[in-house]
Amino acid sequence: MHTDQIAIPVLEGYKNEKLSGERVDFLTQQAKEQLEEISQKEDIYSDFLKKINAPQKMDSIILWILLFSNETVCEEYIDEFKKDFRDIIPVSDLADLLLHVIYLKKVQNIELDGLDYLLKYEKECIEEVDQFAFTNALLYIQKSKEVEMEF
Repeated sequence: MHTDQIAIPVLEGYKNEKLSGERVDFLTQQAKEQLEEISQKEDIYSDFLKKINAPQKMDSIILWILLFSNETVCEEYIDEFKKDFRDIIPVSDLADLLLHVIYLKKVQNIELDGLDYLLKYEKECIEEVDQFAFTNALLYIQKSKEVEMEF
């Protein structure tokens, strides 16, 4: 996972300038609500956990990233719970929470349960989320290096 390789100053800058506390709070709340909804149907919840081969102990944010980066799980969730939004959870939501989790680990030294599993998880959809998050960080670096020129 490339996002884990982002330097601390970049993570701090991105968090301070691009990833507001309100956005993180909204995404965290969304994740908890959706996980709570899924857990109400034990058979579906168990099936979803098997699809991502989830370890026993995992933080809800990491579990949400893993579940909703899995296209099959996401599509089944939308169908099963009659959600009237797009066929996917926006990659930007997943990428922002991934950057937040890496920020917690590297800047604040907060290790969430299941983070090691997430960092080693090698599935196509999580790679897309990782690529999106890493690209956002690179775009942030590029923007921070731009200077206004006067002629």
